[in-house]
Amino acid sequence: MKVPALSIVKSFSVIALLVLLAVGGHYLYSNLPGILQHFLVTDSPKVTPQEDVIVNIPKGASLSEVGALLQEKGVVSSKLVFKLVAFIRGEQKSVKAGDYQLKTNSEPGDVLDLLISGKTLVFSITVPEGYNIFQVADLFENRGIASRKEFLALAKDHNFLQELQIDGSSLEGFLFPDTYFLSPAEKSNVKIVVKKMVSRFRSVYDKHVRVIAEEYGWTPLQVVTLSSLIEKEAKPNEHGLVSAVFHNRLRQKMKLQCDPTVIYGIKPMGAKITRSDLDRKHPYNTYQVTGLPPGPIANPGKESLVAAVRPASVDYLYFVSKNDGSHQFSSSLNEHNKWVNLYQKQNVSASP
Repeated sequence: MKVPALSIVKSFSVIALLVLLAVGGHYLYSNLPGILQHFLVTDSPKVTPQEDVIVNIPKGASLSEVGALLQEKGVVSSKLVFKLVAFIRGEQKSVKAGDYQLKTNSEPGDVLDLLISGKTLVFSITVPEGYNIFQVADLFENRGIASRKEFLALAKDHNFLQELQIDGSSLEGFLFPDTYFLSPAEKSNVKIVVKKMVSRFRSVYDKHVRVIAEEYGWTPLQVVTLSSLIEKEAKPNEHGLVSAVFHNRLRQKMKLQCDPTVIYGIKPMGAKITRSDLDRKHPYNTYQVTGLPPGPIANPGKESLVAAVRPASVDYLYFVSKNDGSHQFSSSLNEHNKWVNLYQKQNVSASP
């Protein structure tokens, strides 16, 4: 049957109209924020284009509250445009709470995409194993968490230590070495950062150390103190052996003669130790005092904490550096002196 020409024209017209509507709809959707902004722009204060700003989206905030906050920060020109874009896209309940690094004078749709993604701003800081509170203080100051003076004052604040239930004269030993991820709000509050570190210490201690320590009859402070000595002396795979040396010496009431204790709080850790340092009398100098020092000299990691309560089953009493990243262990003074004479020729110090 022959199709009338008029019908063909009408069919093409309908198809053309549908294509036009589709293209127009896509254009409208893609450019909706700009179109709306043209008609609905507010009198919000002018800001320098594309400045970085940090915006905190509170948990449970309504879309209206989010829009108002974005407009106040200059991220969008109109909170109404932002809200309408979210409604039209059906994403009015998709915004995730958190801290975001945004730019002023941004397109509402781009901002909405980021707030939906949940890619919040995160700050990270790594505290290496064996850092003492003085090194942590320098690290915090360099990373903008707190001044050295502020942190050290907090580290010895009696009321703060009581709040954290730390039985010691400072935070030393209880700041677990790890990488911490912080929001801008957390980064700006050194107490929050410290509490995170102490909480991490307790989780490791309770899981791997506490039960055995209680069997020894040792307090957390005693365990952490011994752990800090192990941390500063042991090379890789030696933690249990170094722990055994200290345990054996404590059992025989021998001085621990741990070199790093000699300069704790006096010289930077790692500084050269002199004869006058060894002879200096102070509570931490284990060449002068018998038993453990009054507190930790560093913040030990998990391996040192575990080694403190799980020493190797050996009778070693001495060790000396072999100048190759390991130690030579001995059970007698004669044997130890033989190794000291050998390795001291290579300008390597002996300890204990």
